[in-house]
Amino acid sequence: MVNLAVMAEQIISFIAVYYILSASLNMKAGMTGIPDFGQAMFFAVGGIVVGNLATRIAAVIAAPELGVTRGEAWKLVITQNTDFVARLNEILPHKPGLSIAMILFSLVIAMILGGLLGWLASYPALRLRGDYLAIMLLTASEGLRVLATYTVSIMGSTPTVGLTAPNFFGFTGNAPLWTSVFALIMALLTYVYMESFHNSPGGRLFRAVRDDEESAEALGKDVAKVRRDAMIIGSAFAALAGVVFSLNPWTTGSSIAAQSIFDRVFWTFWPWALMILGGMASNRGVGLATTIVVALLIGPIRLYKQDIARLFHVQAVGIDVGYFANALEYILLGVLILLVLLIRPRGIIPEPPSWTLKKDKIKEIARKYQA
Repeated sequence: MVNLAVMAEQIISFIAVYYILSASLNMKAGMTGIPDFGQAMFFAVGGIVVGNLATRIAAVIAAPELGVTRGEAWKLVITQNTDFVARLNEILPHKPGLSIAMILFSLVIAMILGGLLGWLASYPALRLRGDYLAIMLLTASEGLRVLATYTVSIMGSTPTVGLTAPNFFGFTGNAPLWTSVFALIMALLTYVYMESFHNSPGGRLFRAVRDDEESAEALGKDVAKVRRDAMIIGSAFAALAGVVFSLNPWTTGSSIAAQSIFDRVFWTFWPWALMILGGMASNRGVGLATTIVVALLIGPIRLYKQDIARLFHVQAVGIDVGYFANALEYILLGVLILLVLLIRPRGIIPEPPSWTLKKDKIKEIARKYQA
């Protein structure tokens, strides 16, 4: 029997994470034309901040209750990660002040570090274009993944297991529910910011650079600064998505591993797919596409993929039903992208125009001209 409340929390959590990440990519690729195929490395910053830095600081502060010195607490988070963080997670529900402080700390520090990494990545973005830039960012993401995976002080001594997830929402009494609410709030705030930016002079400038850099330069606009700002802001929000993912037990399970937070398919390919489906530079389109796809994947497709796979009778051509079922979500997403590109090439909700004046003011001016 499917628990609908649990499924709803899972769906909300994943929709929130994917919307924030896709919206951050939309600012870079959709609004500014930067082909960022290294999105996973910015996302991973949030996971490292939560699983490593915030957890270490919480352990240092709670060291007296844990029966160790502060110096030992700092080291034990890595050297004896599973056992020591499990002890910390037993204490955190009784320390709401510390837990809230670590949540806020994670949000702020991750966005700052994500922005700094985006600033560093913007330098190649100023000199490279198109495929060359996309390959460079993908290569940089892979390089950071390898570095983090095998650096014990970052991701622990067991790369496949990673770091035990902190229970910073334990004080609420229902961590899965409240982390889902928190994720939804972060996604809504991200939408409000992205939509406001889209209609601002800055948003119009970003799209002008995307459409014609030479014309923008001819009008005295600093194209290099625009591309740098897009990388900084977009990367900061990608790190925010990593924090929301890492704080949520529905998305992380019980650990934050390098294999999960640097995953190219989940955190680079899927956001690109969702952005294309929803509409480049369309915040509403990305939000709608994310909601539909994630709800279908986590809901009926993931629950009944074996039954759906059997309907195709792939065993008749020698394909294992189990393997086909595991690949079903990717197949269906590919088909969905092709259908949308054929029927609505600009996405489900195409890029909307920017209103420099309120609609009522525009109508009033139009009536005067008509008169």
